[in-house]
Amino acid sequence: MWAVRRAVLRSSGIWTRSTVRAATRVHMMRFSTSQMYALKQVPDSAWTPYNPDYEDIDDYEASEDFDDYNSDVILRGTDEVRFGRKHMGLVVLPNPIANAIQACIAETNGRSMRHDYLRLVDAHRSTSEITPKGKGRGQKTRQYLRDEREKREQGGRDTQKEVKDMKMPRLLPGERVQIAIPGERPAPASLVYQKTRLKPHVIEYGPAEAMAYVAAFAPGTYGVALNVLSELAMRVPEFEPSTILDFGCGPGSALWAAQDVWSSVQKYVGIDSSEAMIDCVKRMFEEMPERKVDGELLRYLAPDQPNTHADLVISAFALSELPSDAVRQTTVEMLWNNTRDTLVLIDRGAPNPARVVSEARDYLIKLASESNGTVEVGSMKVPSGIHTVAPFPNELDDPTNNTPAWFQFVQRVQRPTFTMRTKHSKSNAEVVHYSYIIMRRGPRPPDSRGYLDSTPYSYVSVKEAQNEPEKYLPDGTQRKTFAQLAREAYYWPRIIMQPIKRKGHVVTDVCTVDGKIERWTFTKTHDKQAYRDARKASWGDLFPHLPKTSIERSHFTPVEGPTPEELKKMNRKQRRSLMDFDD
Repeated sequence: MWAVRRAVLRSSGIWTRSTVRAATRVHMMRFSTSQMYALKQVPDSAWTPYNPDYEDIDDYEASEDFDDYNSDVILRGTDEVRFGRKHMGLVVLPNPIANAIQACIAETNGRSMRHDYLRLVDAHRSTSEITPKGKGRGQKTRQYLRDEREKREQGGRDTQKEVKDMKMPRLLPGERVQIAIPGERPAPASLVYQKTRLKPHVIEYGPAEAMAYVAAFAPGTYGVALNVLSELAMRVPEFEPSTILDFGCGPGSALWAAQDVWSSVQKYVGIDSSEAMIDCVKRMFEEMPERKVDGELLRYLAPDQPNTHADLVISAFALSELPSDAVRQTTVEMLWNNTRDTLVLIDRGAPNPARVVSEARDYLIKLASESNGTVEVGSMKVPSGIHTVAPFPNELDDPTNNTPAWFQFVQRVQRPTFTMRTKHSKSNAEVVHYSYIIMRRGPRPPDSRGYLDSTPYSYVSVKEAQNEPEKYLPDGTQRKTFAQLAREAYYWPRIIMQPIKRKGHVVTDVCTVDGKIERWTFTKTHDKQAYRDARKASWGDLFPHLPKTSIERSHFTPVEGPTPEELKKMNRKQRRSLMDFDD
């Protein structure tokens, strides 16, 4: 590789990086294929910086100046960025799990399962698409706000009466109306009953509904749980749970994900109000004896119930299906009382489920603030404090409260054949939106970020760093240990939207440790390393670098949109400026 570089440098006669790259393109045809491949693999950090004091590159390589160009080195990703990466590629359901699900639904009629799947989707949409007060965006929301303004001018409206007068067919066996907040968006239309608006409701899972859920939603639940639990394992490397409590276990998707993340799982307690779901978990254990663990399956969770305390308590896509906020609050409190170490709550990435998750976090922090010292969980004494592992870098209020925004993340999942048939989909991949929190007992670790630490890091020459790559970075900086990165990551901002990449700069929206949502800009001229890492960052990642500029912004501040007459007077650029965040 160095031989190729020497040839390019000697032939060009100029040593600056830009001219070396230009000369490289001219001389590429002179090299063999293997030499060209080696040349392409040379990172930016390997190019020799400009130094006119030496006439020959061999003399420069032997000099001390060659070893002291640490500030010019740009790494292909830093250890901090790799540690904070949440993005996970396409998640594929393991073959044993897919085969077990196929065996469970083998005797179910496909047409009937499709109908039950649409009923489940109707139930999810009736609550997911409820927009809590202040949430929402886009043309439909602005049109709705204009209509509301006109109705107020005409003497007001009776929202409760409108909800009661919604056309809704007679509830079928197993369906019940859910208490939810009427939102600012019209109720969604039913996929099963034509020309019918949905009232907020949930489905009670019988045998048919359970099979439809397993076929359509189990792969997505597994993919999301795998992403969240993998992040927990990375952020808290010393945590290896031996017991798991799964509330709303369904077919056991969270257990399969936990087993793929940790090998220490020995006991499992699954709780689901549906007898059909519990039978499905038992059937899955029979089909996969190698994944079976000790434990029990229960129909309900009661206060002071024995044998339900666990190191890891998880509830995936279950809280939003409870009938009311009061029931959710009681459930969250019981789950926390059964938690020895970590509690994970996951739900759909829509406004109302995200509100449920955010309010559960606020309630847990309030509970922890009222207790001091230690508490007993079963027969074990654990710290009474609490801290948020993810996604918030603090214990402050959710910065999206009273704004049209909400915290949500995405995970791509491969659809097995039975899922494609149930959903009538031609694509074998889907994107699952979700919101989540990871809460852990004990106080938050102290802030030990590198740029706040008064202890300087040690540096060595580049040649010494090449001899000890496990201890030093290519630029000669001492590597941080895994434990150091884990402590520092508690105070790194979280990227809450996909970064906007432009020529020469990258724009990201982050949730900071101060509890604010800010727009950060990284430019190539300000910090090349931060700029390069920002271009590789993804939605949901923790990002350790400091920006060139930061602007605090009220995320998606609700405003009443212009009237149709005002829109007609606007030019195209003005109209497009109103739709910057209309996805």
